[in-house]
Amino acid sequence: MTASEIPNEMKRLVVTSAGKGTSVADCTIEVETVPTPTPKSGEVLVKVTAAPINPSDYGSWYLSKADSYPIVMGLEGCGVVVATGGGLTTYRCPVGTKVGFVCGGGKQGSYSQYVTMNAITEIFPMPDDVPIEDCASFMVNPYTAVGILDTAQQAGSTKAIVHTAAASQVGQMLNKLAPMQDMEIINVVRREEQKKLLEELGAKHIVVTSGEEEVWKKELKDKVKELEATCAFDAVAGDMTGHLLDVMPIKGSLYLYGALAGKAGNINPSDLIYRKKQLKSFYLTSWIKSGGSYQMVKRMMSAGNLVNSGLGQGGWCCSQFEDVTMEKAHQSIVEALDSSITGKKLRIRFD
Repeated sequence: MTASEIPNEMKRLVVTSAGKGTSVADCTIEVETVPTPTPKSGEVLVKVTAAPINPSDYGSWYLSKADSYPIVMGLEGCGVVVATGGGLTTYRCPVGTKVGFVCGGGKQGSYSQYVTMNAITEIFPMPDDVPIEDCASFMVNPYTAVGILDTAQQAGSTKAIVHTAAASQVGQMLNKLAPMQDMEIINVVRREEQKKLLEELGAKHIVVTSGEEEVWKKELKDKVKELEATCAFDAVAGDMTGHLLDVMPIKGSLYLYGALAGKAGNINPSDLIYRKKQLKSFYLTSWIKSGGSYQMVKRMMSAGNLVNSGLGQGGWCCSQFEDVTMEKAHQSIVEALDSSITGKKLRIRFD
């Protein structure tokens, strides 16, 4: 694409209203036409090929303050560099480079036909042998999986971890990545069809919570003891938080990184006070930045190599996508939230 072929205007998705402010379904989401951004020195212009729809994005769409709207949508995406603003740093990703990108600052979103990104801090070169559209979900889920296992290992849980919402995209990636690091995943899911999905991936330890509480908790506690897991990672919260603390060993740690069931509860204070169990949080950005700039660069280089090696078809962080258009994205999101399907991830295509 030449400079003359870059349009003066582009389309992007924005949330214009939270509606009742209780769910994604309440939001008003519109396709907006705006001027195509122009890269400044040190920036590149990316023609977006695809962007994934991440559950971690949903909350801001309907829980933000009234004066925050309209809100640009989308955190990560992928595409091709079509122009640069010049400057030394842009030499790492010249025109034609296939890249993934992460939006920061809230001024641009990945659900856009074009974005301008800082060539150093917001751009990630993608592998040449993988179709660029298949790199759409290169950041949030894969890096979360890497970060979870690294956090567990640093905390001393080097043999196994417990993971809830285990049939999610992150959960599926963990089940592929963990064996590469000689670790086991104790998967906690709600339904038998989710167990079947994980079994097809080769998962060996799966606890289904749809039965009697006393039965599944005993099964989970036995697996925790058998595999010597001392860390659990919970994306569910609600009563599950207390259940997990109950089955973890003395001095075990539970990391919250989601709230699918709302506020964490059902916690026995004795687990924290007398059994010295710890309730912590896992937040991807905090994990990336921990230890200062030197450690962050070292960590991102290591994680980036691991992720890029697994993005290809059949790789540990390869995602299965269901493609949607900008115009049908809102409807597709609502339908996905009402569904038990976890095998595919929604992806907006712009090409």
